[in-house]
Amino acid sequence: MKFSINQKDLYNALNIVRRAVAKNQTLPILTGIFLKLENNKLTLKSTDLELGIKYDLKVEAEIDGSIVLPATQFLNIIRELPNEEVKIELNKDKWQLQIKCLNSLFKINGYDPDEFPNLPQVEESAKFELPANKFKEMIKKVRISTSKDETQPALTGALFEVESEKVKMVSTNTYRLSYIEAPLQTSVNEKIAVIIPGTTLQELNNLLEDEGSVEIEVDSNYARFNFAGIEVISRLIEGKFPNYELVIPDESNSKFSADLSQLHGAVKRASLIAKLDANIITLEAANGLMEINSAEGSSGYAHEEVKIDLEGPDQKINIDAGYFIDVLKVLDSEEINIEMIGPLNPLVVNSQKDGDKFIYLIMPVRSQS
Repeated sequence: MKFSINQKDLYNALNIVRRAVAKNQTLPILTGIFLKLENNKLTLKSTDLELGIKYDLKVEAEIDGSIVLPATQFLNIIRELPNEEVKIELNKDKWQLQIKCLNSLFKINGYDPDEFPNLPQVEESAKFELPANKFKEMIKKVRISTSKDETQPALTGALFEVESEKVKMVSTNTYRLSYIEAPLQTSVNEKIAVIIPGTTLQELNNLLEDEGSVEIEVDSNYARFNFAGIEVISRLIEGKFPNYELVIPDESNSKFSADLSQLHGAVKRASLIAKLDANIITLEAANGLMEINSAEGSSGYAHEEVKIDLEGPDQKINIDAGYFIDVLKVLDSEEINIEMIGPLNPLVVNSQKDGDKFIYLIMPVRSQS
């Protein structure tokens, strides 16, 4: 292996694939990044056996070859080099890579690439495409409701459903729920329902850009996402996702709308006091106003008011301030629409835009008084 590449291009490529590098030392080779040079194409890949990422880019090559290098060491060296041409050469006898850039010279010991596991293949899969910006928007809105409780694996990811001309994503930690659906341009022959891990959603959110499209392939064990020269392969979560349709209310007693920016600011300020206790706030909608109150306790008290347009009877509910702030951060409209049934039923945030439908539920917190 012998080639030249710009420092910035190599560093960007390493930053992409490092996201799937294994964190533990059980299999040392999995803490490395696989490099393969063939026909002026440099392929980089990494995997922790749950998630795999591959990235290809063109380089000026002289000799083909491959090696696995310690990810952290390799990335740190390339990061500190100047934005100039980097010359790389492999000593296959020692599995050692030489890196030269201006007056800098490094030699890194690596691993035999034959010992690096292949990324899983998606077999007998359904295949379709989504605009990259739309898929990223869907991920952003469902990622906030995934659970951290590993004793319920199905809730640590998001349900991904595809049927005919519609794609849906749902997540819940049992205290809140995110549901989003969007039209699908390329139809599928049969219904798909799989659970994508929350960690995979996080990495896709980091890697996806607003341009282009994402090619998605799914089978019973893995999902593959291909976009912008990047290939992400993820193991799917086994288990049954709860019947979310039973939780989403069919109707409401009251509907109100408010300026999103004003409401966001008010809730954030009220949470400065609320989070010092249990982070619970009380929302009270009446007479064209929403009052936002923290519980009065040893840390103090907060009160905010926001103008609203209310249809239906007055409402009052106790909810987790953090859960409310999370949805206020991911909405991209000027106005927020909220529905309520009563103090013992979930608060529902509704949003519809360009054929997309988003529903966010927050379960109430029972008053301690």
